Amino acid sequence: MDVVYEESQTKEVAEEILQRLGAAEGGARVLALSGELGAGKTTLVQHIAKLLGVTLPITSPTFVVMKQYDLFEGGFVHLYHIDAYRIESESELEPLHFGTILKEKQALIIIEWAERIKTILPGDTIWITITHNGTKRRLTLHANS
Repeated sequence: MDVVYEESQTKEVAEEILQRLGAAEGGARVLALSGELGAGKTTLVQHIAKLLGVTLPITSPTFVVMKQYDLFEGGFVHLYHIDAYRIESESELEPLHFGTILKEKQALIIIEWAERIKTILPGDTIWITITHNGTKRRLTLHANS
């Protein structure tokens, strides 16, 4: 998937991503987001969460690293939103029980700044790169990085 869109079209892009997801084999489905500050990573997560039935405000978990939401739509039970921007070592995810979360069936894990922890992500991680130029954004989705 390679699409150029404006921020006002993010909901439609999120819908297409969710249609392509499917379940992960044996564990959680992981979406790894990459892009510079202001590219639209958190905005994309907000739209995906809303489409999955989250009614709470979604903000980037930069300082708490991870937030968990219960889901009632879309075939997933939990959404884990992780911001790895401040992660300096993958071991910093151990107190969050990241290894256990990866094994959780019907969980969707969306990670902003995922390139910082890519060596511990499963092989079936879906990578999304977002770039922006003024009002236009470009989203590229690929199976692995």
